[in-house]
Amino acid sequence: MRQLGIAIHQYHDARQQYPAARQTTRSLLAPSQFSVLPDHLVGVAEADDTFPLRIEQVGSWLLQVQPFLEEQDGHRRWGAATTLAEVYATHAAVGRLVIPGFLCPSDSRAAQGRNPWGYAMTNFLAVAGNNEYIDDDGHACNATNGVFPTQNWTWSPKPKVTVANLTAGLSKVTLVGERPISVDQYFGRWTMTDFDTVLANPNMEFSVITTDGQGNPCPSPGYFRDDTPDNPCAATHFWSLHPGGGSWLMADGSIRFLDYSAATTVLPAMASVDGTVPDATIFSSPE
Repeated sequence: MRQLGIAIHQYHDARQQYPAARQTTRSLLAPSQFSVLPDHLVGVAEADDTFPLRIEQVGSWLLQVQPFLEEQDGHRRWGAATTLAEVYATHAAVGRLVIPGFLCPSDSRAAQGRNPWGYAMTNFLAVAGNNEYIDDDGHACNATNGVFPTQNWTWSPKPKVTVANLTAGLSKVTLVGERPISVDQYFGRWTMTDFDTVLANPNMEFSVITTDGQGNPCPSPGYFRDDTPDNPCAATHFWSLHPGGGSWLMADGSIRFLDYSAATTVLPAMASVDGTVPDATIFSSPE
């Protein structure tokens, strides 16, 4: 997690902004990357784009920061794809790359490296913000006030978040948190975006995973809280296999271990760049 913090800072220094939560064109943030395996959205483009693709067109923020990590194979392979057929082949190959720095040793599912479909996994999710809401179609994944905003489920203007936007102070804004691999091993693929490598805190997206193993609705909002690896609802919120809480990467590069008592107090505010919450009344412990 500390190395990810260094990579994110170096990315910001080089690009004068934080990496995007999703794939982007030069001006637009792409829709969420949800679909049925293996038919995923592979890259986004505009009429005047040429090969090789820009790296922000084809993957998650974890791919975008790879040039600033010792692990650069995924980024290098994308630079070699010069035809559409090679793009699809590269997407499959990069998705299989197991990167130890993206995994928490305490997660036995993550330690397997890949899920049943061959996708390599991660335990580290960027923070989208704290102002998600359920839209008219029953979806969320639309936070706008974090360092890694997802904005909505369709095309939207490409966000540009910089250190200057973090008015709450770098030591008070969360960049990345922990979440074990989902019980079905579907969520946690490091090349993918929403629900795989980025999540709001609290999460309001429950159209993807609606109930636990007994058919009970997942607790909403999805706060940082203790859970068990065999609970489907465990994928709907930040949590950790470490006793009592989890580690968070702060915008100043520090790592803070926070216990679950912070879930409905300071942590929601730390998910936004300015330390605010959209409506303080919603941040109460779920029944």
